[in-house]
Amino acid sequence: MKEIKKNNINILLEDAPKTPRTCVSLFFKIDKKEKYYGLNSLMARLLVQGTKKYTSEKIASIFENECIDLSFKAKQDYIKATLVFLNEDFNLAAEMIKDLILNSTFEEFEKEKFKFKNEIISDLDSPRFKLSDSFIKNIFENHPYASTHTKILETIDDITKQDVIEAHQKMLNSKKAIVFTGVIENENELVDYFADNFDFMANAENNAICEIEDNFDLNIKEDKIIFIEKNDAEQAQILQGILVPSYNDEKMSAKIAVLNNILGSSGLSSRLFVNLRDKKGLAYTVRSQYETLLHSAIFNMYIGTHPKNIQKSLDGFIDELTKLYKEPVSTQELIGAKENISGRLKYFSQNNSQIAAINGYNYTMGLGLDYNEKFMKEINLVTADDIQTAAKMILDKPKLTVIIAPESYRV
Repeated sequence: MKEIKKNNINILLEDAPKTPRTCVSLFFKIDKKEKYYGLNSLMARLLVQGTKKYTSEKIASIFENECIDLSFKAKQDYIKATLVFLNEDFNLAAEMIKDLILNSTFEEFEKEKFKFKNEIISDLDSPRFKLSDSFIKNIFENHPYASTHTKILETIDDITKQDVIEAHQKMLNSKKAIVFTGVIENENELVDYFADNFDFMANAENNAICEIEDNFDLNIKEDKIIFIEKNDAEQAQILQGILVPSYNDEKMSAKIAVLNNILGSSGLSSRLFVNLRDKKGLAYTVRSQYETLLHSAIFNMYIGTHPKNIQKSLDGFIDELTKLYKEPVSTQELIGAKENISGRLKYFSQNNSQIAAINGYNYTMGLGLDYNEKFMKEINLVTADDIQTAAKMILDKPKLTVIIAPESYRV
C-alpha cells in the first residue's frame, strides 16, 4: 500500500487490478474519552439516518439499488466509515459518503437512541454477552475502554442531540486518513479528486498520526472473582484474563500471539480444546484470545461448561499455562503455530475491504504500513524459551475471573 499526502490529507492507495468492487474507508482517530459511554456509537448510527439532501429511506434505497455496502463503526480507538461499491460507481459512492459525513441532520436522534438502548437491553439477555460485558468494564475500570453495554445504559438517557453534534465535530477535527483499495487507472487523478473534494479529511499541520502511548497496569492487585447469579442456566460461562503488553511491544506481543495460538486460538488443535474438551470432557466451548488495542491488550481464556465443573475448569486453565511454562513446546508445535498465524493474516487480507481495514488501522494507530511484515518477522523469531517467558508472565499476574452460573455453584 502506498502513502500519499496532499493538502494535508493522508491518502493510502492499494492498486487491486481486475477486481470488480472498490473499497474506500475513512478513518478518524479517537483521542479523548467520550463525554458519555456510547456517544460515538450513537453518533455513528445517526450518520446514516438522513442528511439535508436525503432522507434515511432515500439513502437506503440508493445504496440498495446501486449495490453499495455502507458501514459506520465506532471502536475503542477509532471511528471508521467504509463503502464497498462497483468500480463504475466511484463518483456516486464518494458523493454519498461525503454528504453523510458533512450534512447529517441527526433529526432521528430520539428514535435512534431509543432503538440503541433497547438493542443493548436485548443483547444483555445473552449470558455470554453479559459475561464479556462484566469482564471488560471491570478490567478497564475508569478507562475509556470500559464502554460496555451496562456502562452505556447508566448514562444513555443523559445524552442530548447537542452532545452528538459536538462528538461529530470532534470526529472531524481528529487525526484522519483515507484508504482506497481497488483498480487505479490514474493515480494522480485519484489523488487530486480526494484533495479537491475531501478537504474535510485534511489534518492540522501539527496533527500527526497518534504515537503509541504507554500501557497502564491492571487496577487489581490480587486475583478477583466476579460471580453473576443465573439460576436457570444449564451451562456455566467462565472468562478469565489479564492485561498484557500490546503491539507497542513487538517482541512480547509476538510471544503472546504464538502462545495464544498454541493454547487456545487455533481451534481443534489447540491445547485447551484437546485437553479440556476432548480428554477431560469439561467444555462445550473453550478458547483463548489475545486482543490488542492502542493503549493496552487483553489475554483471556473462555470456557462454557457444566456448572459442576467450574473449579476443574479454572484449575485446567492454570494447568495448561503451567505446562507451557515448565515444559518447552516441541519444534513441530512451534512451527505449526507460526504457520497458523501467517495463514490467518493472509486469509483476512484477501479482498479489498479487508486490505483497507488492516492497513488503515495500522496506519491510524501509528504502526506503519509495513507493520504486518515486521510483526511476522518477530513471530518467526519466537522460540520455545519465549513461550515459557510469556506463560510465566501470565501465570504471575493477578487475574480477573467472571463466572455466570446458578447460585448453588458459587465459588
